[in-house]
Amino acid sequence: MKRNIIPILATAMVLFFTFNSCSKKENQDTLPELPPVDALSMDFSQFIDNPAQAPAMKSEESYVNALYSYVTVALWNGVVAVNMIVPVAAYLACLDQTPVYLGDNSWQWSATWGGAVSYSARLVTTRISNEEFNAEMYISKTGSYTDFKWFEGTVRYDRTHAEWTMYESPLNNTPWLNIEWNMDWEQGLSDITYTIVQNGEEYGSYITFGITDDPDYDAFYTISYSQKETAIKWNLSTKNGRVMDEVNFGDADWHCWDELLLDVQCD
Repeated sequence: MKRNIIPILATAMVLFFTFNSCSKKENQDTLPELPPVDALSMDFSQFIDNPAQAPAMKSEESYVNALYSYVTVALWNGVVAVNMIVPVAAYLACLDQTPVYLGDNSWQWSATWGGAVSYSARLVTTRISNEEFNAEMYISKTGSYTDFKWFEGTVRYDRTHAEWTMYESPLNNTPWLNIEWNMDWEQGLSDITYTIVQNGEEYGSYITFGITDDPDYDAFYTISYSQKETAIKWNLSTKNGRVMDEVNFGDADWHCWDELLLDVQCD
């Protein structure tokens, strides 16, 4: 019996170390793939150009519908643009880097950028489950602030969904914006929603931008702001579209524009 227990123990030790070695390797190999910057930053550039800058038109022509839609979207862009510049730049910088494994199913992307004003960022991810991981972005600015957690969120490993909490700034460390992103990679369809979560007059206001499979209007905005709702649909290729806003137009009808951004009757 004594002679038989030795090979048994040896086999057990081999299996133990093999299992632990494989487990550690497996943990290190579960590197999460970060979603594209579109999961964080709404791409306002896909909308129509400013109709006010269109070529001179005849006196009987107008572009009220396109102009109202452009201004409504531009107002939202103005609300979020300034506070999003640094965190979006940090995310883009980190996307280009090779992450380092920190242990315990955590990875870190690090990046620096800037000239006279220098920034550094650390994006740290931690596994939550087989489906999701947590991500936190820490940003430092030379001579100003260090390791400010500018946003955090939860991302699916298959990169079909992400939800972020954006903090306003190092001077006001409070939740400011909720961002929810969905992506159907097979169909090429997506949507992203910004919702104001900071206490104030516009608490709960939101804007959603989406890409759909509608052959006529394959992009849309839904905007809830200042106690009214605006629905906008347009074609990404031709740029013709339509808008509905009962408060502004005084009815619940669609108001359309053509490829030249001129007002036209809706079909």
